[in-house]
Amino acid sequence: MIRVAGLDVGLALERRTSGAATIIDRHIHLSREKGGARACAPIISAGPFQVIAIDGPIVPKGSDLRRPRAVERLFASGRFQRRCKPGFSHVPGTGLQLRACAGAAADCLTDAATLDETSAPFPRVRPGNIVEAFPNAFLGVCLEERCYGEMPGLRRGRKFDWLYDQWVRHDLVTRLPLPGGLQGLPRLFASTSDHEERAALICALTALLTARGTFTAVGDEAAGWFLLPPWEVWQPWACDAVETGCERLNALDAKLRIERGTPPRP
Repeated sequence: MIRVAGLDVGLALERRTSGAATIIDRHIHLSREKGGARACAPIISAGPFQVIAIDGPIVPKGSDLRRPRAVERLFASGRFQRRCKPGFSHVPGTGLQLRACAGAAADCLTDAATLDETSAPFPRVRPGNIVEAFPNAFLGVCLEERCYGEMPGLRRGRKFDWLYDQWVRHDLVTRLPLPGGLQGLPRLFASTSDHEERAALICALTALLTARGTFTAVGDEAAGWFLLPPWEVWQPWACDAVETGCERLNALDAKLRIERGTPPRP
């Protein structure tokens, strides 16, 4: 059984700047939605789900929204900085707004992420099977070094689509350890051009890999985790960058960990 969903959180309440995706058995559905709680409606109506992944900061309930996150510092430094850098979600403006909106979405979706048929344990910081997706890093850690040597100058907000296009170009979605029955996914992946729907699809893939125990989680219990593809499909530069980055930040009193999922036995 496959029942997972993904949400790309949009900040505009009256424009369709959110994306929603569901994967139910062999069927994948993508849509653009208005921001705020309304973006959760198509996921709630199709639920319940094993895992729901949200593109936005998922921190423990009641935590200080202005507290910096070590995992964001990690992916904003070193080789990640130019390749798949996150925005800081503790800073005033869109950072804090995104953190608040992601938390509100997680609250809305908690009751829809309660199926017990999750395949393997994974780190959580909130009630329900809610995890944090980071589409730029999901795509970025799987690209070869040479791809970044060919990366053009990109306007603000265009990095994600460039990363996605590289996945299409190199057919990287077929390298993920996906279950049988999703033969149409590569074609859908390649044909999806809408920014929000693309982001929602990556979130749903994050949820699917998490539910199957084929993931890499980077973060800590205090400030949350990025759920990313399994270690086996990361490129060597990314493996080295995340390990050395964790060592550097942990020497400064961070408590970052890298956890690799374990698929259940058949």
